[in-house]
Amino acid sequence: MHSHTVSTRSNTLAERQKACGTRQFNSYGFYSNVNPDVDHPRWSQAAERRIGEDGLFAKKRKTLIFNGYEAQVGQLYAGMDLKKNF
Repeated sequence: MHSHTVSTRSNTLAERQKACGTRQFNSYGFYSNVNPDVDHPRWSQAAERRIGEDGLFAKKRKTLIFNGYEAQVGQLYAGMDLKKNF
């Protein structure tokens, strides 16, 4: 873009979010990533396919809490209601 060209692009964060659909930014809460009992608004978090396990058409398996790292990170969430804090 040349210096004399007028830009018509959205420049503020609010304008960019509005242009992209603010809902998408807020539709996937952090705790939905660590709590398989809380579904994403558009799909279930209860089962997953692991990349690299049994190829592309592997059967889904139960998603583990904290993505299988409960022993390592579970204490970070102690006392939190992971359904409420979605």
